[in-house]
Amino acid sequence: MSKKRLCTLTALLTFVSAGANASSTDVSLTGMITPTACIPTLSAGGRVDFGDIKIADLPIEPGMPNHSLLPQRSLTLQVSCGAPTALALVATGNRRDSSSTGDPWSFGLGNAPSGDTIGHYTAGWVGSAVTLDNLPAETLYSADRGATWERLSAALLEHLGDSPNVLLGFATRGQATPTPAQLLTLGLAVNGWVRNDVEHIDQALMDGSLTVEVRYL
Repeated sequence: MSKKRLCTLTALLTFVSAGANASSTDVSLTGMITPTACIPTLSAGGRVDFGDIKIADLPIEPGMPNHSLLPQRSLTLQVSCGAPTALALVATGNRRDSSSTGDPWSFGLGNAPSGDTIGHYTAGWVGSAVTLDNLPAETLYSADRGATWERLSAALLEHLGDSPNVLLGFATRGQATPTPAQLLTLGLAVNGWVRNDVEHIDQALMDGSLTVEVRYL
């Protein structure tokens, strides 16, 4: 597997004239072979705005009583390629140190004025929210950088720094490895939690950020 699909091609051609006193000249050919460009885009410019929220108005998360649940938000992620391309997605949390949990699939929401973490959020999808070239598709998971794959019924983006070997790929139904396609569409569900045990948390500004990267396979 080539993650960059980028290589240098060098050829050397030698022309030799006949005869005992032959002479020669060399021609060197160089060039770059690059993958077809794939461009990811997010609806709403990738912005999720919860507006002004009062902690007291949010339901408490039963499994985390010191966290309250934010209303779910949705985004559409599309990756458009110039030619059929097999690809995978990875994510980097740009506020990773501010996550209120250590899970690799949680991303931070920034810090309160006190320096305490505000909370965390996840970004994921279910299988029914995935299409390749507008046809139903499946999500594939690799924990070894694409050497092997397994199917998932649902997936969460994971922080690359915590899971450097994890890739999320996509295949048409029934296929065991990522399928080359020109258009990937995902319905992303963004779920967030804010801490309710921090003083003056109501005065905090949520500031979450993550980067989604396309990997060529």
